[in-house]
Amino acid sequence: AKAKAASVAWAKKPEERKQILLQVGAELANSRGQLLPVMMAEGGKTVAEADSELSEAIDFANFYAHLIDELQEIEKLDGVKFIPHQVVVVTPPWNFPVAIAAGGVLAALAAGAAVIIKPAPQVVNCVLAMVETLWRAGVPKRMLQVALVPDNQLGLALVGHPDVDSVILTGSFETAQLFKNYRPRTNLFAETSGKNGIVISPFADLDLAANDLAKSAFGHAGQKCSAASLGIL
Repeated sequence: AKAKAASVAWAKKPEERKQILLQVGAELANSRGQLLPVMMAEGGKTVAEADSELSEAIDFANFYAHLIDELQEIEKLDGVKFIPHQVVVVTPPWNFPVAIAAGGVLAALAAGAAVIIKPAPQVVNCVLAMVETLWRAGVPKRMLQVALVPDNQLGLALVGHPDVDSVILTGSFETAQLFKNYRPRTNLFAETSGKNGIVISPFADLDLAANDLAKSAFGHAGQKCSAASLGIL
């Protein structure tokens, strides 16, 4: 209810949204020293993996900030009126606890919606650190709330609430099915996982191939969306 009420005024202030998101990018960059250790300790990242992930989150902030101008241009067309969703629930995965979480949150905020983020249980502190950074940058707390709920009936009640206009999910295909089965009318934006194979031919440089296969399979704690789970020799 708090999110729905707050979104009304937020949706009417595109220039303010843009400036806040640009400030988010700067604040994320300034907070690198605080965010990287949390990602490493809780998410199992190396320094290089955590660093590039945070850079991606900064890119999201700047990218969505500038897309707000395009939304305003669209509204200048005859007969076109952009009506943003009021409440968006973001359910990010644990394998990229800052970049993917920030991407969903910032996209919704840029479009004029209030956000409730439900962190993956394995990386709660990563998400809290990211959210606190956004709050410091000027995102109103009523526009970005954290719901620490388990992956059970309580979590389903959140994503399936009738006042939730859309859900952004990055996770398994089974989780997407669960959300839709719980509330078939859920407006679900889902990026789901798959099985990824690497084909190594007899003509490959075997030293390079072995290195790349191992890096793909076990980098990012073995949890990258594109991680190789099958080697085809």
